[in-house]
Amino acid sequence: MTTSFVLLINSDVNSQGSHSAYQFANELITQGHHIKQVFFYQAGVTNTNVLCSPASDEVNLVQQWQGFHQAHKVELVSCVAASLRRGIVDSQLAVEQKLDNHNLAPGFRLGGLGEFVDASSSSDKLIQF
Repeated sequence: MTTSFVLLINSDVNSQGSHSAYQFANELITQGHHIKQVFFYQAGVTNTNVLCSPASDEVNLVQQWQGFHQAHKVELVSCVAASLRRGIVDSQLAVEQKLDNHNLAPGFRLGGLGEFVDASSSSDKLIQF
């Protein structure tokens, strides 16, 4: 039986929590489950910053999430309020805020907590990292 999941990522891109979330997401797909949404919140929004540049011998988790999105078409949503607080904006928000550039990585989109609540309420399980 397929179970539907929403993953809530509160962990910074450089933390074990974010790496565990990525590995867990891949394992869910391998086991045939459905991930309705991955929602990045609080420090978790750092996983969505295209300017994240780890050392050459470290994993680039932003790129891994982008590849995950491309391969599995799972919705990757970065909380708009938490993102803005941490200087992560898409092109539209950059214009609205009169910023010179945007840095939300391709494959991610900004969204609100209401979308997270909707996805969670229509899923079987919510897992937080």
